[in-house]
Amino acid sequence: MPKLVVGVSLLQSQESHETSHSDTLCDVLDGFWPCFGLRSGDQGAGDPTYTKPAPYAQKLVDEALAKHPEVILLAIHATPPGHKNLIVASNFGRIGKIGDEDDLRCIRTGKSNLELNSTGRHFEDELVLLDRSGKTVGALGVVFNYKPGDDKAVLARKAEKVRDEMKAKLPSEGALFGPAEVAQN
Repeated sequence: MPKLVVGVSLLQSQESHETSHSDTLCDVLDGFWPCFGLRSGDQGAGDPTYTKPAPYAQKLVDEALAKHPEVILLAIHATPPGHKNLIVASNFGRIGKIGDEDDLRCIRTGKSNLELNSTGRHFEDELVLLDRSGKTVGALGVVFNYKPGDDKAVLARKAEKVRDEMKAKLPSEGALFGPAEVAQN
């Protein structure tokens, strides 16, 4: 079952205590726009020539969401040939949104950006995305529901697990932009 109900923009959770059904996608994203290369209250700068998800990157996002129901938002930032760093796959759209300084710093330094959104109800770990050989290929934004008392270190480890599972399936940066079926050897 998808987490995002298209048309109503409600987030669903397998555990009813995780989120209120009154949370719209905008409520969840509010406060995270900078993490996804956007500014609060606007659509952010986008690359008008990059509008479709990278096939294999989107497959990685879809598989991770199916395996990890605790993840409510997921985005891959990468640099397609001939483009700047931008969102190439996600479960909330915004494909082609150009990465901001936070995204680029994560990629450049390898250090995660950890933060709560403005409402304090959602926690994001933006961490470096690696290919199978350990080469940096972009950034991965992973968002969880959050309530006071939740252990942020545990959530960060869950985000690392999602990233590491993607790493094992990603032979190279170029594979992100290739067909959804990539050889795993």
